[in-house]
Amino acid sequence: MIKKIFVVMPFSEANGRDQASLTRFFADYIKDPIENHAKLAGKYDVTRSGDAFVMLDKIVEDLARADIVICDLSGPRSNPNVMYELGIRLATSHNPTILIREESPENAGIFDIHGLYTHPYSMGDTKSLEKWVVSKIVEYEENLDAYESPVLKVLNHRSAFWMLLPIRKASAFLGGISSAADAHLVAFSKAVTIFLGRKGIPFAPRTPQMIFEDLQKIADRTSLDDFGYQISSIPSLDSYLSSVYLLGLVDDDIERRFRECAMSYSLAFNRGNASLFSDNKLDEFARYAFETLILMNLSRLIIRILDSRQGSNERKNLAVEFFENAARSTL
Repeated sequence: MIKKIFVVMPFSEANGRDQASLTRFFADYIKDPIENHAKLAGKYDVTRSGDAFVMLDKIVEDLARADIVICDLSGPRSNPNVMYELGIRLATSHNPTILIREESPENAGIFDIHGLYTHPYSMGDTKSLEKWVVSKIVEYEENLDAYESPVLKVLNHRSAFWMLLPIRKASAFLGGISSAADAHLVAFSKAVTIFLGRKGIPFAPRTPQMIFEDLQKIADRTSLDDFGYQISSIPSLDSYLSSVYLLGLVDDDIERRFRECAMSYSLAFNRGNASLFSDNKLDEFARYAFETLILMNLSRLIIRILDSRQGSNERKNLAVEFFENAARSTL
């Protein structure tokens, strides 16, 4: 998936450079070097904001969701548009923000961000700027440098404030799916134990969650052809599938993969179709138990992803674990 770099910079004037010069600067010394670098080519799409002092929905979204923001603070004094957009970025995302500023004897200090590192550059040595910007992006790409928003750090927010309510709502739904899946496994385990006990077959599953393994172990000694257990639906799963609770809260590929798993599970088991995908009753029920466990695990992993900080190694490791679990599904 192509990552996004959003560039915030003066649009019409900075240290004697006019609009055309600034546009060429963006294209020649920021966009092209990043998009064509050996380690970054094909990974990033670099775009910039305009000059209007109007926070259009698209600009706010770009600032909040960009994987990296590069903010050029060039000019004798702080540019209102640039500072406003930088403020939005720092208040909405833990993803990296890189600050640069052209050196000039006319530059006044920018008190608001005096504690944040701003890399100086000279128009007479743009190669040094290109090299430094690319090196920072490579460091973030290879997890060699960590970043967190100084604003959200002070507020002790793991996620931007505007995401907290939808995160809680999504976590509540996923928690409902996870709890229901767990309860289904407990009920199913009890029913199987009672059924086999009546047939004189000792059966003591180690845990309800791992009953699929215990069923496979008795496959050569019995069948479940006359087991009348009715697989019931998970209401919270159906509610989830009718909404877009994770959209914009986790990476698109995670949201898409979970939706695929949830839909496949619903079609296979909640509509009485399980027998269509199995060779026999025992295989059908073992598969039901296994896929219910997968659904429970995926729900819990996404809850942990939602609770982790954007851009953190913890979040990346949880994403890897999510896809490893999703790959185990046979649906």
